[in-house]
Amino acid sequence: MSKNKYQSKQDRKHRVFAIIAVVIIAAMIASLLLAGLTGCGLQTASASDYIDRTSFYFDTVINIRIYDNQDESILDGCMELASKYDSLLSANTKDSDIWNINHSDGSPVTVDPDTISLLDTALYYAELSDGAFNPCLGSVISLWDFTSEDEQDHVVPDSESIEEALMHTDYNSIIIDSDNLSVTLSDPDAKIDLGAIAKGFIADKIKDYLVDNNVHSAIINLGGNALLVGAKTDDSSFTVGIEKPFSGSGEYITTVSATDKSVVTSGIYERYFELDGTIYHHLIDPSTGYPTQNSLYSVTIISDNSVDGDALSTACFVLGPEEGMKLIESLDGIEAAFVYNDYSIEYSEGF
Repeated sequence: MSKNKYQSKQDRKHRVFAIIAVVIIAAMIASLLLAGLTGCGLQTASASDYIDRTSFYFDTVINIRIYDNQDESILDGCMELASKYDSLLSANTKDSDIWNINHSDGSPVTVDPDTISLLDTALYYAELSDGAFNPCLGSVISLWDFTSEDEQDHVVPDSESIEEALMHTDYNSIIIDSDNLSVTLSDPDAKIDLGAIAKGFIADKIKDYLVDNNVHSAIINLGGNALLVGAKTDDSSFTVGIEKPFSGSGEYITTVSATDKSVVTSGIYERYFELDGTIYHHLIDPSTGYPTQNSLYSVTIISDNSVDGDALSTACFVLGPEEGMKLIESLDGIEAAFVYNDYSIEYSEGF
C-alpha cells in the first residue's frame, strides 16, 4: 500500500533531519582541515564560533547561523517568521493565502500584504522570462510526485492529464487588487504555486529581521538557498560551495566567495526520480508540462536579494543555456554559473 502525502512528508522530514545531523558533525570535524568553507550555508567552524538553529519548513530543512550575536531569542524569532510564511504561502497548507486563492472558485480572496508583494514579484519574473518562470503552474505540478519514497508513486502522468492541466496555467489569470489586498483567479481551475520563489522571499524577510536585531554576520540556508548577511566576523568573505550534481552532499564543483549576497542553485538532482533509464525532475517546462530537457544540470544565481535568485535560477534553467545567459547579461547586479551535463561550467561575464 502506498503512503499518503502526510506520511511521505513526515518520512522525508525525519530522514533529512538525520542527514543534516550527520552533515553538521562532519562539518565540525572538517573544520580542522578546511576553515571557512560554506556548503549551501554550512560554515565549517568550531561550535563556539556561532549559534544556530535547524528546523523543517517549506518541505525542506532550514538552518540559521549567527556569528556575531549570541542571543538565542533572535533564532526563536527567525523560526517564528519561517512558521508564519510557511502557513501563509504554501499551496499545500489548508487556509494559507495561496490555498484559499486556489480553492476560491474564482472569487476574490483577501490576503496578507506580503502575499500581494510576492505575487507582484512572481508576475514580474513571469513577464521578464516570457513565461519560463510561471507562478500559475500548480495544476501541472500537482500531477507529479518527485519526493515520495514509495516507488509506486514514481509515475509519469498521462499526456491527456497534462494537456488538460496546461489549459489552466495562464499567469495572467492572477488578478491582484493591491488597494483592497485581494487576489482573484479569473480561471477557477487555475492553481498558484510559489515553490520556485517563496524560499527566496522568506530568506530576504529573515535577513531583514536579523539586521534589525543588530546581526551583521550570519548565513541563512533555506534548502540550498544561501543568503549571506554581511561578512565573516574578521570582515573576510564567506565561501559558498556549489554542489556537484549527483555527487552526494559535501562535494563541490566550484565555490563562490561573497559578502552580503544571495547564492541560489536550481538543479535536476534536487528532486527527481528515475524510470526506465530516464530522469524526471521537478524543474517543469511550462510550455510542455514535463521536466525541462536541455544540456544543463544546474543554474546558480548570485544576487543581492534571494527572491531574485530564486526566480531567475528556475527561469534560466527552463530557458536553457543560450537564452538563460542572455537574460542574465541583460540584468544589472546579477551573475550566474551554468553547470552542463558534462560538468563543464559557463560563467556570466562579471562572475
